[in-house]
Amino acid sequence: MQSVHGASVIGGHDKIHHSLIGLVIVIIVAAVCVVGLACLVKLYKKRSLADSGSLGVCGRLGIFTKYGLIWCCGAFLLGVLLVLGGARPFVEGDSITMTTTQNSYFSSVGVMTLWGSLEVEDIQTLAAHNDSRQIEFKQSWSKGNLSDADWQYFEKFLKRYIHYFEIHVREIIEEVGIKGAFLMQCWIRCSSSIDDIESFIYRLALDGEDLVSLKATEGVWVAGDSPYSKDVQRHMEKENVTTMSIKIMLVSFCQSLALTYSTAGKEAYSKKIQPQVQITSSSKSETEVICVVTGFYPKPINVSLWKENKMEDVMSTDTLPNGDGTYQIKVLADINSAEQQGVYCRVDHSSLKEPIILYLDKTHHSIIGLVIGITVAVIVCVVGLACLVRLYKKRRRYTSISGVTMNTLRRDENNG
Repeated sequence: MQSVHGASVIGGHDKIHHSLIGLVIVIIVAAVCVVGLACLVKLYKKRSLADSGSLGVCGRLGIFTKYGLIWCCGAFLLGVLLVLGGARPFVEGDSITMTTTQNSYFSSVGVMTLWGSLEVEDIQTLAAHNDSRQIEFKQSWSKGNLSDADWQYFEKFLKRYIHYFEIHVREIIEEVGIKGAFLMQCWIRCSSSIDDIESFIYRLALDGEDLVSLKATEGVWVAGDSPYSKDVQRHMEKENVTTMSIKIMLVSFCQSLALTYSTAGKEAYSKKIQPQVQITSSSKSETEVICVVTGFYPKPINVSLWKENKMEDVMSTDTLPNGDGTYQIKVLADINSAEQQGVYCRVDHSSLKEPIILYLDKTHHSIIGLVIGITVAVIVCVVGLACLVRLYKKRRRYTSISGVTMNTLRRDENNG
């Protein structure tokens, strides 16, 4: 194992290992698809899918192939990508998280894929808009170390995936009885490190409500909180080929692509900028304490308000972007003005070696106000005295119409 710019590069044996895994996936999936297609042809020659039960394993495999053909093709392409990716050295570094989001609008008229996005950490890396399914590279490093041929395979997979995703959703609509127009959202999360496999997840949402989800390690569909979740869960539990293919997609393709981005975009997402913190009492309410944190990167941050080592209940804004690529957040709590002495804001962020702790010191604020008041009073007194002295001196130098000063006239009068 050799070192390149402080990172360790996996040697030839590991690259061969990745290629062999991809090759095994390709062979297995191709064999399943071929046998399944043969069985499907056999079923159709009988002109009745109702006879599938009499064909035993072949009949059931034919049914799976009919409804999961795209997942077979998709898994095949993913295996090919893994073979291609295995021929390249993977670089180990800090684990990064990759998420993909897809929004599709379904109605009685038709379906429209609104947009899709892939983010590395919180940086948008890829995008696909409307029905074009064309991949748009959002960063200079978005291609990673994959070739144009690799991305062509990925684009073909994307188009087929979306096409058959819409078919599957239509089947769910018909079986479950979902009425009217709705937004279906698909969300995928994985990491560049296989050690984080517990967090690899595929999730579907209906109009913003969790529908079902699948974890890579479990392979079991979990119902969400939508009224249709249980019915969709039962439907997906019957889709064995779909479930297998999604697990392959999470563990093989998603993780491999994330591993590529763990080095390709490292400079962009590994930068760390420390936050600036300010804690004040609100001018609108005597009981409101506000902690404003801004100018930090990356996005994840923890901001809390404390009093006497006890965390206060707070309200918080979302973490919002600044114009310079950093973020800001504001938290506030209602604390009686008489009890605000000793309140502090605590900020935990990856850019900090230790948390920032900033106190709201009302006594300190009072002293500052007193000092400012005394300073202003002294300045006024000094300016006033200076003006009086100037007037006095001016009066003593006053000259009469004849051109003789008042002091001279008074002295002449006394001598006479």
